[in-house]
Amino acid sequence: MMRAMQDAEQIVADYLAEMLTPVAVAQAEVADVRVVAIDPWRNAADEGSTTSADARYLLCVAAGVKLAVPMADVTHLLPMPPLSPPSSNNPICLGRWRHPSGEARVADLAAVLSPDMGGAPVSTLVILRDRVWALACVVDEEPVELSPEAIQWRHGAATRPWLAGMSLEPKCGVVGTTALVQWLEKELGP
Repeated sequence: MMRAMQDAEQIVADYLAEMLTPVAVAQAEVADVRVVAIDPWRNAADEGSTTSADARYLLCVAAGVKLAVPMADVTHLLPMPPLSPPSSNNPICLGRWRHPSGEARVADLAAVLSPDMGGAPVSTLVILRDRVWALACVVDEEPVELSPEAIQWRHGAATRPWLAGMSLEPKCGVVGTTALVQWLEKELGP
């Protein structure tokens, strides 16, 4: 079990490292080089991404992997409370947390990265938007500002559709909260 956890952690670490490593471009030794087109998608935020006014992100750590969650989508943070047992055997769902206005389903952010990584130590419950979903992870830092231009945005990704992009400084994945909630609903049901 421990070996499988280390392998899963290494796979995710390698994947994120590959995503964060800029592609080396060979320089042409031509005297008159004219740029005809660039890849505007690489650093352009899509409609679902944050604007400059919403550039604050909460840095969450799950099984050693750092992910940035838009602060605009974070309703509340609290120390990890006791949870009601999960209604499924899916390692992503840790259970439910009752709050004054209802109940939130709690997802293990490490298991979202890879089911084999589920069960990593958590200390914080991050309540999202409408308080229907929450993420269990570790939050040790104050929110940071990430410039949308400094994020390499992903578009149309088939794997990990909730991973909206990668930031080089700080080195982390950027979570698309809407896509994450949709993915959780699909994985765990309503």
